[in-house]
Amino acid sequence: MTGAPNPTQNIDERVRESRQEPHLTSSERRRAVTTSARLNSVNLEDSPLRKLVTMTAETQTSTDWWMQGNYAPITEEVTYESLPVVGKIPSALRGSYLRNGFNPPGAVPFHWFFGAGMVHGFDFADGCVAYRNRYVRTPYFEQDMDLMTAVGDLTFSPANTNIVRHAGRLLALEEAHFPWEIGTDLSTLQSHNFDGKLNSPMTAHPKICPKTGEMLFFGYQFFQQPYLTYHRVDARGTLVQSEVIDIPRPVMMHDFTITENHAIFFDLPIVFDMDKGGFHFDRDAGARVGVMPRNGTNATVRWFEVEACSVFHCLNSYERGDEIVIQVCRAKSLMDSGMNDLADQSVLWQWTLDMVTGGVAETQLYNHAGDFPRIDDRRVGQPNRFGYIAGLRAAATPTFSASVFQYDLDERTAIEHSFGGTETHVFEPVFAPAHATAAENEGWILVLSHNDTTDVTTLNILDAQHFAAAPVATIALPQRIPFGAHGNWMPAD
Repeated sequence: MTGAPNPTQNIDERVRESRQEPHLTSSERRRAVTTSARLNSVNLEDSPLRKLVTMTAETQTSTDWWMQGNYAPITEEVTYESLPVVGKIPSALRGSYLRNGFNPPGAVPFHWFFGAGMVHGFDFADGCVAYRNRYVRTPYFEQDMDLMTAVGDLTFSPANTNIVRHAGRLLALEEAHFPWEIGTDLSTLQSHNFDGKLNSPMTAHPKICPKTGEMLFFGYQFFQQPYLTYHRVDARGTLVQSEVIDIPRPVMMHDFTITENHAIFFDLPIVFDMDKGGFHFDRDAGARVGVMPRNGTNATVRWFEVEACSVFHCLNSYERGDEIVIQVCRAKSLMDSGMNDLADQSVLWQWTLDMVTGGVAETQLYNHAGDFPRIDDRRVGQPNRFGYIAGLRAAATPTFSASVFQYDLDERTAIEHSFGGTETHVFEPVFAPAHATAAENEGWILVLSHNDTTDVTTLNILDAQHFAAAPVATIALPQRIPFGAHGNWMPAD
């Protein structure tokens, strides 16, 4: 047998052949063996999980778009104690910018989102910057797994989507498993289940309340109930509350949001259906937003219907009298034709929920196509004037533009900062305040950009109060950083 695997062939037969076929790489053979072991370890005969694992275990090819250009993985883990700087790094910029992303180590994953996690760390002090990058060495990495073969064991995380600091721990996150703790040197430590209290996956987008220090998050599941569970962790890192939230079907809930007094869930119609190949957009499923007191229960959730749409990321939300204001990057129908359909363009919208009448006002705020929205994290759940977003270009695959935008949401104005032409692409913009009591836009934007012509990734530092001006400093990196996923600024203690 040569060429592509037979999708109807028994997975165990394919595993046996993979041990002999010379056209398969060692990593592809290893993943086939891992797939067989995972399937045989639990009773999955004729189950939806076996069907999906068999489908996604087929050997992908290096021609998939997430294996091309600057989406493709890098192979080296490096350490540089000091990088050359053009311009001047502000002396007040002291701390670390950590950024996580998809970086498959061997076999080609079924989806862009399924590569193993690699964390890139930039440490700033005294006008200098050091850099290192490391894989998050979970079983997912060590066994070169694909996400669907990792379903069923909450420790088998790719840990590839975000990294946050809370209660003295650095947590590498992905939304189908437990978080993984890493050290300040980016070494992998252990999976973290909050002393055995966490019994669901953890989202890659928890919210840390700037007033209480609590970390609020949720977990969703798509093969079994409960489909949604809410969790609250106190400022010391203790899981103090878990609540099952009833939703009628499994959905991809990538993000949620909070206000000072509420947790807010997005029950939107990217639904899971095995007969349609997994996650896909289903407009007929409807869309709604659930509002619950932060210490509430399923019985206290109020649901507000909105127009069917896709939302991967929320900018912020806050309370305004009897209203709740929610700012989201909204697309009409991401994953309309399946999981790999990510071409639809999102723009910033606002939902205003009337907590008295139950009404919802839906308003488009800007026309720029963009996503990966960020604010000053000290404003999470509080009224925010400024927001930042990475621009997107219209294309058949996710394509970042050369521009980032600063939105003044009070004045409804926008400032664009462009890094070049069509050969340049930006990443997520992250705000770093100048000091603990700085004004909301008093600080810097840390944003990576990549030039396709030179194949160089650059870390740019923008003055948030002079957003359109040239960067105050640029750092050309010793190796490129692939597109995708999230990071955070962590000020020095």
